[in-house]
Amino acid sequence: GNQVHRMDYPGYRAKGWLIGSGPVEAACKQVVGQRMKGSGMRWGEAGADAVCHLRALFRSEKGPWDAYWASVA
Repeated sequence: GNQVHRMDYPGYRAKGWLIGSGPVEAACKQVVGQRMKGSGMRWGEAGADAVCHLRALFRSEKGPWDAYWASVA
């Protein structure tokens, strides 16, 4: 009841906003699944976290990827 103001689904759809979980799940499959679930791959928590962050940068727009590598180089 206290979140009713956030559930204006017809209004969100009128603005062209996606309200389902499908796009997020598809993005996770692209970002994480393809990289982390390769044949023979095994990941510890720290390595998986690092790879997921880099993969998210790689799959995003060009600016964040380039900015990250400029900051660590």
